[in-house]
Amino acid sequence: MTAAMLMPARAWAHAHLVRSDPAAGSHLAVAPQVIRLWFSEQPELSMTFASLKDSAGKTFALSSAERETSGQMGLALHILKALPPGRYILSWRTAASDGHPSSGKFTFVVLAGPTEASGVTLPAAASRVDITGAVLSPGTTVVPRKETPLDAEDLDAASSIGNSIARAFLFLGLLALIGAVSFKLLVLRGARAVAIELKQRMSQRAATLGLISAVVVIVVGLARLYLESQMMSAMPDMPGMKGMGVREMVLGTDWGFAFRIQLAAAIAALIGFGLAVRHVRGGWFVATASALVLAITPALGGHAAASPRFTSLMIAADWLHVLGGASWLGSLLCVMVIGIPIALTLELPERWASIASLVNAFSPLALLSAGVVVASGVFASWIHLEHWSALWQTTYGKTLLVKLLLVAITFGIGAYNFKRVQPQLLTEIGALRLRKSAAMELAVGFMILLVTGLLTGVSP
Repeated sequence: MTAAMLMPARAWAHAHLVRSDPAAGSHLAVAPQVIRLWFSEQPELSMTFASLKDSAGKTFALSSAERETSGQMGLALHILKALPPGRYILSWRTAASDGHPSSGKFTFVVLAGPTEASGVTLPAAASRVDITGAVLSPGTTVVPRKETPLDAEDLDAASSIGNSIARAFLFLGLLALIGAVSFKLLVLRGARAVAIELKQRMSQRAATLGLISAVVVIVVGLARLYLESQMMSAMPDMPGMKGMGVREMVLGTDWGFAFRIQLAAAIAALIGFGLAVRHVRGGWFVATASALVLAITPALGGHAAASPRFTSLMIAADWLHVLGGASWLGSLLCVMVIGIPIALTLELPERWASIASLVNAFSPLALLSAGVVVASGVFASWIHLEHWSALWQTTYGKTLLVKLLLVAITFGIGAYNFKRVQPQLLTEIGALRLRKSAAMELAVGFMILLVTGLLTGVSP
């Protein structure tokens, strides 16, 4: 087990081409009628297109992609016209359930006859298997030549600056929205020394923050839809891609399904927080239900849903990861920008007692949420990376290490607050130290969101 964990590995983050039939670089005595592609993740058929050309640039028509009967990871493309002898280039582009596109190309050769001077034709009864273990088409000729790479993939679009920033601000909106709910339901309920009148003022401010956060989620979600459509239409020589509209993407893909749920839940949250601001009964219930739904949308449209292993558990872990992180840092944000400023308007000694009560109510939530973040993060990393060596041998792993370092720093600041600052909260010095250390904790938390935005688009 230890040896397996130390072997070089690739993290699953996009739909990589694993093997093909015809195989990359193969020489065929008989022209194929079907091209089959197998990927590391289930490809979206409606977002999969391919182009077949000969060495002179002439295009040969292919059918639409069909699901392979052998499994969900494969697809088939029928060649609509017989291929004459020559060298052919198959260019492909697809996307997994996370909506991140991947593309590449490989070549194969159709020979002029059943034999070739530099190779030997396999007998009909012989097993035809390439170096990846894939069964080759009938008539494949084995040629003693250096194998070309299976494909040349271009996977940088999803990890571009624009896409990474958009995802970071989406997470920021979710963090503040879910944090507002956690602050209202858990922190204020546990702050027994805070007067009811103050709790009502804080609840209204939290509802306003949630309202703004819902607008951010909606706006950023629409921006991500635009960026996604740009990514999927950026492939040259793919007429099908350019013909794909936003409507088809939203209604015909798993990524679009997650987008619809996210948009609907954000609108419902906007209504719920709007009602809560006006003290309408049921407003917080609607906002809470919407927040729980919004927490699962990154998983439905991200790496968790695209994972080829333990998909349901991955989605559940990602949901808990978002809930834990947002309850921790989002509630801290509310304590610092809502709770403490309102408490500072009180007279002594009620002022320091209210601040101490808020922080004491927040601390158990922070500890529980941090535990959930660690447990769910370790599980997801184990599935994505498969081996420890991927932490330093893949871009995904290296980016994850940066995130882990920032999370460790946040834990350290939180531990300092708990051990050193919290016992001094009944004094002005303690409150001042808390505001400084909490501001540092939130700043590092924002850096975590930026790295997470990059991490969810990184291809190893």
